[in-house]
Amino acid sequence: MNEQNARKGPAWRLRIVGSALAAGLLVGGGAAAVAFSSTSASADAQPRTSYQSNSSYRELEAKVQRLNDIEDIHQLKARYFRFVDEKKTGQLASLFTRDAKIVTDGTAFASPQEFAQVIHDVIGAAPTAHSGYMPEIAITGPHTATGIWSMQDILNIPADTKGVEGHHGYGQYRETYEKVNGKWLISSVNLTRFWMESLPAWSPPATPAAK
Repeated sequence: MNEQNARKGPAWRLRIVGSALAAGLLVGGGAAAVAFSSTSASADAQPRTSYQSNSSYRELEAKVQRLNDIEDIHQLKARYFRFVDEKKTGQLASLFTRDAKIVTDGTAFASPQEFAQVIHDVIGAAPTAHSGYMPEIAITGPHTATGIWSMQDILNIPADTKGVEGHHGYGQYRETYEKVNGKWLISSVNLTRFWMESLPAWSPPATPAAK
């Protein structure tokens, strides 16, 4: 009897395991089958997951590049305003492409150098303050972009200056940009002032002589 039970042992245990598995499937709602199916599905889906990961990485990389380009253009325009107010003619001209088209209130300039020189000659002795607001920057290609800026400028003409009047202007810049050798430059400017308020001639107070 013991020998017979020993011979039946493996078969008996197999039947017990089979019954337990069947019971598990019934009680667990097919959890074991789902686990098995999930393993197979994961193996089949692996190539798609890898592709999706690469696609997501490229999308993220493109977004980061776009944000970097927009920030670079913000910095470019900030330097433009600062160089105008600091009367830095050479640095101002360097912010443009060689063939940049520059128009301010209907007046066109032949080159960035001419524009910078006229700025220097007209307001060289005048305290000024230029500001740009609410930029709408659109990256239109790997090396091109457009921008719209709301602007204000204050031009204070010294009392002994003739031929130019001071003003407080409000308007809009419409611009294009080009990335040259990895650096964003202004390729066109169209400045239109919508409103200008006249300001009386003014001269800053004399600074006391250094002792």
